[in-house]
Amino acid sequence: MSNLQSVVSRNLAQLLDVDRIALDADLSTEYGLTSLNLVLLVTSLCEETGTPVFNFTDKDIANLRTPRDVVTLFAAAGRQEA
Repeated sequence: MSNLQSVVSRNLAQLLDVDRIALDADLSTEYGLTSLNLVLLVTSLCEETGTPVFNFTDKDIANLRTPRDVVTLFAAAGRQEA
């Protein structure tokens, strides 16, 4: 598991109060994540990774369906900053 995957999994597990996160699970149907929870997740990940939150649009966040999507979004943001 990559460092970014670990960060996403850990933050999501804390937010949802669960022990394990499946990278391809649906955030809404399998974990019950609301749009507010998703914004909180992205905000906490931005703080932890040093990624400016303004790197992401509302559409970027709304299109996040799985933890893997979150990892991909943050990985792409990291590449853009470099």
